[in-house]
Amino acid sequence: MSAQWAAHEVAWWAADTATRKFAAATVETLNTRETVQRLARRYVAHANTYRAGHLFEVEHALSFNQAAARAGSGVRAVVSEWMPGGSQTAAADILLVDAGRTVGEVQAKLTSSTYGTAYQIRRGHYTGMTRLVAGDKVAAVDDLLRRRLTMNPDGIGFADYADAHAHLADTIRYGDIGSQPVDLADAHRHATDPEKWMRGRVRRAVGGEAAAAAATGAAVGAAVAAALSAAGQLGRIRAGETSPAQAAVTAAAEAARGAARAGSLAGLASLVRTAGRAGRLPAAFGGGELASATAGAALAVAGAGLQLAQGQIDGGEFAARSAEAALRASLTWACGAVAQSVIPVPVVGALVGGLVGQAAGTVIVQGLQAALVIARGTRCTGTRTLEHELLAASLTAGLLATAAGSLGPRTHVRTAVLPALAPVRDHLTGPDPARALSSLAVLTADRAGVPLHFTPEEFDTWMTALDAAPLVLDPNW
Repeated sequence: MSAQWAAHEVAWWAADTATRKFAAATVETLNTRETVQRLARRYVAHANTYRAGHLFEVEHALSFNQAAARAGSGVRAVVSEWMPGGSQTAAADILLVDAGRTVGEVQAKLTSSTYGTAYQIRRGHYTGMTRLVAGDKVAAVDDLLRRRLTMNPDGIGFADYADAHAHLADTIRYGDIGSQPVDLADAHRHATDPEKWMRGRVRRAVGGEAAAAAATGAAVGAAVAAALSAAGQLGRIRAGETSPAQAAVTAAAEAARGAARAGSLAGLASLVRTAGRAGRLPAAFGGGELASATAGAALAVAGAGLQLAQGQIDGGEFAARSAEAALRASLTWACGAVAQSVIPVPVVGALVGGLVGQAAGTVIVQGLQAALVIARGTRCTGTRTLEHELLAASLTAGLLATAAGSLGPRTHVRTAVLPALAPVRDHLTGPDPARALSSLAVLTADRAGVPLHFTPEEFDTWMTALDAAPLVLDPNW
């Protein structure tokens, strides 16, 4: 068992290490969204060339910070205008900050005139700063400054021109870290719709992280497919032993538990964390927005439920289709737990199974409610069947909540995650049950990748409190 645990631990850390820096770069991108939104509002009535100059600063700061994050460096570029207590008239447009200490200053100029650019950046109060200009203007400005330096060295402003020439650049650099050049035309094009440009940067950053996560193991997509397939097969088998809805919930929980226990989803852990913050699902889950994906899963359950009521499919097929749909929408819990927990594999599996079971139960209950409304409206003879399955799914989700809550007195799961799940379950029986789906999507974005335990000491305390209690969260057992 110890060798198996060591192998899983190595796999988890390898996957997390490989994607952690890319995740940090994605977070830098997501954190820039609010700045771009504020910029778009502040300069909406200004000329595009003026707005482009301000976005030019943000573009360079973002690409520098992405590079710094990928390099594991703590240095960050901060645009003076948008920092806390910042100023629109500061001499330095961008500061390079490391652990609260300023290690570099940048003055950015985005103008179409080569002469005007050279004249502006030579001002004395920019001495020592990097003079940042458009990528396709830097050569012409450099040539003009160099020719100016062939003139009388005792002339007025010679030292200022010399300093400007020495610090001229089309990128922000600190050691081996640098921003990406931005051409004048591109800056103007991006400024016509800054928020559209920002959405593109988010998609690119998340996509880059997805590639890094996939590189940690080509079997990531296959692991998700295997878990979904396992859920379907388990659902078919268990449907002959218990209620189809209960079989669907517990099959989803068991498949997630098995995937987490095997460590096969480790490569997705970091990706899910940042994809959740972006409100999107990773490609392995079919992609799409969290809310629409969750609603789509409930719709799939509703369709299967209606066919069950009409006698077009049997209980086994309903359980299989519902388990797969619900697991696809809730497997992010498993991915978020695998590489972020400091607890042994079987215990991770037990907790993940309980959490996914509750999330899957929410999706299945919501889908069955929709199917029941349709069945009643069309006077379908199988409404009693749906009512029975609805009750079974609700009770099963509740049992899994109770079981997960009993696994330890002071865990992060019990104090934070389970209480956050409670309102989701409450919506199912409230006056607006549709809120359960949106609440589940928001919860996924908030909680994906949050450790189930934060320290080994917390885990030790929890294990001591468990005594001999079995780690089983399957009502069928």
